[in-house]
Amino acid sequence: MKIAYIIGTYPGLTTTFIDREIQELRRIGEAIQILSIRRPWTMLSDEQKKLQQGVIYLMPIQWSKFIGSQLTFMFKNPAVFFGTLFFLLSRKQPSIKSRWKTLLHFFEGVYAARLLSGKGLDHLHAHFMDRAATVALVVSRFLKIPYSFTAHASEIYVDPVLVQEKIEGAKFAVTCTGYNQKHLASVSANGSSKKVSCIYHGLDTKKYSRKTEQNPSGHIILSVGQLKERKGFPYLVEACALLMKKGLDFECLIIGEGPMRSGLESQIKTLGLSGKVRLLGAITPEEVIEQYEKANIFVLPAILGTDGDRDGIPNVILESMSMEIPVISTNHSGIPEVVENGVNGLLVPPKDSHALADALCSILENPAWGREMGRNGRKVIVEKFDPENNARLLLARFRS
Repeated sequence: MKIAYIIGTYPGLTTTFIDREIQELRRIGEAIQILSIRRPWTMLSDEQKKLQQGVIYLMPIQWSKFIGSQLTFMFKNPAVFFGTLFFLLSRKQPSIKSRWKTLLHFFEGVYAARLLSGKGLDHLHAHFMDRAATVALVVSRFLKIPYSFTAHASEIYVDPVLVQEKIEGAKFAVTCTGYNQKHLASVSANGSSKKVSCIYHGLDTKKYSRKTEQNPSGHIILSVGQLKERKGFPYLVEACALLMKKGLDFECLIIGEGPMRSGLESQIKTLGLSGKVRLLGAITPEEVIEQYEKANIFVLPAILGTDGDRDGIPNVILESMSMEIPVISTNHSGIPEVVENGVNGLLVPPKDSHALADALCSILENPAWGREMGRNGRKVIVEKFDPENNARLLLARFRS
């Protein structure tokens, strides 16, 4: 079976779960053609650079081919061209801006259909329900190939575009949490809710496994994620200020980049935490693993953003649990599906820096308990997030 994966940007620093899924499907024996709308703009590790081999990129656009593809399909199959365009633009959308984006994505889809034609494809699969899924829908109509998509988090809840239409037109849809599955099923058109299922991201537990014993007297608190509102980093910084007032010894490292960096830098300075909390910026996945090795506690105080943005099950939680690090997070979204309070980590209410500080304090003062929760966490990842098993579940949907 030959499957085209349609992805917004590939490879990406924050979407390594897509790399693992594709690698596992290829290992099983499936032929995967990757089409990426954009080229990566961040630094790539040598391992990620190898992933670019054979990828078809839409951008930067070759304008002669782009315009030629529009004209070819317009005159060759005007019913599909104008019918699909009318279908996309006539449906209800959250804003005028969304309609303009949909128009752009339609033309990208036509161009993608030209680039993928003649590849002998049996199926199209998009990652993320917004831009990539729209492109997949358009390609599907022109090439007469079924499509499916995986929905993740923010694109489900923040100005979602054509959700019912995409689910209804797809062969199936999957998402990475039971929380998301229930939501998508609830907004699906009659009869389409059965198309939505939950398949967790697979994780390479050999790659994400401890190579050294955790330092029993260590006090390193680690957090990883884009510096965006939904990650809740200001509450972690506030919690660190409370730990400092209690006289606890610790070092907090935050990995990632994003629009909240300057605000966090100001908060750290204002609270007198410059020697305690450090922002390390964006680093490669291999460098993140090095930091996991050193960490004693992993924290991600995820919250619901003011615009509805939220995480599903952040992959960094899975990675840190696989590395036997005790996790502290919030009882929000899909996180309680993997973190069991008091068993393999601790859950606190969102936006509660005092509860977060208490949870940190409990592990810092009882590191043996933290190491026990870390060991329990790895067991959960091995059992529920096996990459081969989860890839085979997805493959069964492709073949059904």
